[in-house]
Amino acid sequence: MNTHKNKKFNLSKLLNTVLNYTVKVLVLSLFIFMFIGRLSPSRISGRMTPNKSIAKTAFFFKSYVSEIIEMNKEQDNSGELENPFGNLSESTDDEESYDDFYANFAAMVAASAEEDSDEDLDYDFSDSSWDDDSELGFEKAEKIQLVKFSDEWNEFKLSHEGLAAAFEKARTGSLFTFFAVFLTLLGIYFIYGTKKIRRIGCIIVCFGSILTAFSMTFYSGAYNMLNETMDMFDIQPLYPSTIPVFIVFPAFAFLCSLGLFISDKSIAAKKADSEKVTLDLEPIKSEFNPFPFQVTFRILSLLLFILLFIPGANPARISLNINRNVSLFTSGFSYPTYIANLQRALIRGWLPESVTRIAWISSLIACLGITACGVGSCMSVGNNKLKRYAHITLFAGSGLAFASLFGILYAYNLISSSPNTDRVLPLEPGSISIFFILLAIIFVSTLVTFIKTPAPEKDEKCHIEPSLQLFLMILPCLILVFLFSYLPLWGWRYAFFDYNPGDTLSMDSWVGLKWFKAPFENAATRSDILRVLRNTLIMSGLGILGSWLPMAFAIFLSEIKNLPARKIIQTLTTIPNFISWVLVYAIAFCIFGTEGFISSLMVNSGIWDKGKNMLMGSQGIWIKMWLWGVWKSLGWSAIMYIAAISGIDQQLYEAATVDGAGRFQKIWHITVPELMPTYIVLLILSISGILSNGMDQYLVFKNPTNKDPIEVLDLYVYQLTFGSTSNSNIPFSTVVSMFKSLVSVILLFLTNKISKIVRGNSIF
Repeated sequence: MNTHKNKKFNLSKLLNTVLNYTVKVLVLSLFIFMFIGRLSPSRISGRMTPNKSIAKTAFFFKSYVSEIIEMNKEQDNSGELENPFGNLSESTDDEESYDDFYANFAAMVAASAEEDSDEDLDYDFSDSSWDDDSELGFEKAEKIQLVKFSDEWNEFKLSHEGLAAAFEKARTGSLFTFFAVFLTLLGIYFIYGTKKIRRIGCIIVCFGSILTAFSMTFYSGAYNMLNETMDMFDIQPLYPSTIPVFIVFPAFAFLCSLGLFISDKSIAAKKADSEKVTLDLEPIKSEFNPFPFQVTFRILSLLLFILLFIPGANPARISLNINRNVSLFTSGFSYPTYIANLQRALIRGWLPESVTRIAWISSLIACLGITACGVGSCMSVGNNKLKRYAHITLFAGSGLAFASLFGILYAYNLISSSPNTDRVLPLEPGSISIFFILLAIIFVSTLVTFIKTPAPEKDEKCHIEPSLQLFLMILPCLILVFLFSYLPLWGWRYAFFDYNPGDTLSMDSWVGLKWFKAPFENAATRSDILRVLRNTLIMSGLGILGSWLPMAFAIFLSEIKNLPARKIIQTLTTIPNFISWVLVYAIAFCIFGTEGFISSLMVNSGIWDKGKNMLMGSQGIWIKMWLWGVWKSLGWSAIMYIAAISGIDQQLYEAATVDGAGRFQKIWHITVPELMPTYIVLLILSISGILSNGMDQYLVFKNPTNKDPIEVLDLYVYQLTFGSTSNSNIPFSTVVSMFKSLVSVILLFLTNKISKIVRGNSIF
């Protein structure tokens, strides 16, 4: 009997788990479907392109009906020529009329001159020669009228009332669908809770699923209106065949969430007193765990902060003329960089500068708001009083950033309303929806946590646990490491394209593993790689063989009892580390050059007939480079060993002295063993970086006589990338860099494992 009960309980738990994961997959699928144009039921006309997703229809109505508006304009203007000067007789203000006349005339002359000089629009916007309008004999056309989309749409509605009503209804349906699906997504978030919170999440999912399915009536109604209109405009009504997808998925999500609700309630009924879902917040608060919501706004704040530095996610790139490598952070904090490729459009009067100013200020506010969210997330790890300040900061930051996105949208609407759209090239900020969603989730999560967090005491002071204080102190360093060490790994994608400097990455230039096969298929390339690897391994090997020199230098330096003399020696040996390799080469040239100190001394002494340049030639070049490196880094590398020596227990030396040990015996039996852990760690790091032995030294000392033996891997990659514009091979240099990074990581783990086996300790 007990076995039967256990079996029944396990089946109910299994059913509960299956329903739980199924409803999450269904809702997440619906959310993804809203961003796929070919699954959108809002495309109710064959005149529309297939990229009209629900999200785009909801937030970019102008883009949604852009093809319809353009077709209407072409139909209205067919067979007619518009007077570029306008009708001066209709204006009562003579001065304004002639201003319009000269502005239009200037624009016409500019267009005519441009047609003669530019056959296409692939011009260099940064070329300063375009800024000079003196050759054309007129000043820039400052007066430009932006055509508001609302005016265009109202004009379209007057002549095509039925069509406009159908499209507006489809847009309303898209908004309805978007927020209904977003509501179900919020319900999924509550399902991650426990007990009553989980059941409330099920109810929200059921309600959102019903609204999502109900919203499909808007699209079918819009199609019927479009199909029944008697307008002469050939709109080609297209039935939204994807409506069943947005009915079936919500229906299954409704059934699964309902089953999950019943299953949870039946399981809870077997425990203590049965619980009922109520609107009273007190019993919910007692069960509610705010930790998942705190984790949510912390993770999303970090994600938003990272997105600030990713150019591909920049919502402020509202024109194709804006550099595609400009991030939102750069857009907000560097206005000249942001408008660098729009200078021509601004100077010629094709675009008012107020548009770019609005986008720039909005970007700056968005950056500040997202930064405030990050600061608030860090403050939220403190006590209740600090959490209260954190919530206020998060509310302000997310609200400010959310509002700033509307400024970017407004700037996009303005730039797309320009009569010179073929020159300013408006670009729809598609990534802006991601920022909207993330900021909304942060705001909701903060609100829920704010309600749950108890009010601070009157005399309570802000406090953070010491362990968390240390984490917050190291957090900026971790962010910098990510931005400058891990984020650039996104550049590895160049290894899979046939890319030339200045080109745009596209699937047309996709070559797969072509550049990975190049060293094996091309004999010359293979020979160069082997030669470079030989030089790199030999020079790095010499460095590893001499890695004990800084430790020996530190030991002998610590044995100098004369403190002033020790300080002078340490200072003189440390200073070369701060001298650039260019100055080191200048010093070497003054000493070893044809007219240097040694040559002059030997010639004046009669030993040599003429001066010799000892920096030329490849004989002994590896040893020479190693000696220069030792001279430059010896004092600096010894600092860590000096610090380790100062931490050795002095009682060990006293006991050795009592036992009759001499100075060298104490060094060999006490100092060296105590320094070995530090030496092993540095040795492991040196072996892992055996392929990364620098570039500056070999670049400045390289000359035609020692080019082959001095060229190391880093210098080879540099010359492949920046050696010359005609021979630049960025994809292959990326492959070599990837190979070097992977080998370094493998060597790091391998040497660390060997150290752990041999000595019993390791880095990690």
